[in-house]
Amino acid sequence: MDRYEIRVAGHLDRRRAHALGCEVLRLLPGGDSLLVFAAVDQAALYGLLARLRDAGLELIAAQRVPVSVARVNGGAISNARSKEDSDAAD
Repeated sequence: MDRYEIRVAGHLDRRRAHALGCEVLRLLPGGDSLLVFAAVDQAALYGLLARLRDAGLELIAAQRVPVSVARVNGGAISNARSKEDSDAAD
């Protein structure tokens, strides 16, 4: 199963991210959101992108990441800022 980091414009709230199937939510300093999703295949990825489109979210970037890099926090949605985010805000 692949994991994808998807960056969208604007800060999403936890409830909306959960409704979209997001495993991890990171609010970025620039006002965007980074969402981490799992997709078993390309069809699941396209379905995910369609849900984002249907929700009216502006897609900025999508990237496949290795599972070890995805920083899944026990499957819970987290809006905690990482060290990289804190450094970028300074």
